[in-house]
Amino acid sequence: MLHLLLVAMAAAEPEDQILTNADGSLLKWSSLPINFVADPTNDAGLDEDGAVAAIVGAAGAWSWVDGSAAEYRFRGVQRGVTGGYDDQNVVYFAGDWDASEDLLAVTSNWSKDDGELVDFDLAVNTEHHQWSLDGEEGVDLQNALTHEFGHALGLGHDEHEDATMYPSAPAGEVSKRDLAASDIAVIQWHYPDLAGEPIESVEGRRAVACATSPAVGAFAASVAALAVLRRRNLTSKEAPCSSRS
Repeated sequence: MLHLLLVAMAAAEPEDQILTNADGSLLKWSSLPINFVADPTNDAGLDEDGAVAAIVGAAGAWSWVDGSAAEYRFRGVQRGVTGGYDDQNVVYFAGDWDASEDLLAVTSNWSKDDGELVDFDLAVNTEHHQWSLDGEEGVDLQNALTHEFGHALGLGHDEHEDATMYPSAPAGEVSKRDLAASDIAVIQWHYPDLAGEPIESVEGRRAVACATSPAVGAFAASVAALAVLRRRNLTSKEAPCSSRS
């Protein structure tokens, strides 16, 4: 059986920040590098070459980190991709957004029962947000996508405000293009550089999901926000097996 990813709560220890599926297995790619394609077609007024550069730069932040074997590999532009479980990892812009308008982007992952990741799709919300390639007139694309590529690796949110995986990205922010110390610690723990040795599975735990605080009103359990303009407190609760982050 395949599962969409579940979004884990932020935690102090690297091992507690890894996402799990409905079977409680930690999500992890066993085959590296992770190949992906992108469709830079967008209605946000972004230069397509610049958008591709931002996408590749965001993926590159997680690649070749000292002490980590994680690596993304861009396989070029492919027009008309829209995601779904199809053994193809894609990044695309969505002008017709069907999730919460507060979400900047949604990352969907599929895994096997044992947590092995087999597919991811990353959709960017261009219907409700103004995007920028330099952070000056909207949400910086590379800044936001670096966070999302972390989710695609199986990482959940981080409670440190300077971390790339912190669940909030205000307009104009570019600092999270680069990984913080806590991000690096998690990726080194989850994808250790084993000098060519196989990456072994890690025993799983019960799945949890992100939700907004009761005062704000909860999202559907399947959604976790990389929010813009305002920040939300996150609380843990059990969730069904479907999730988008």
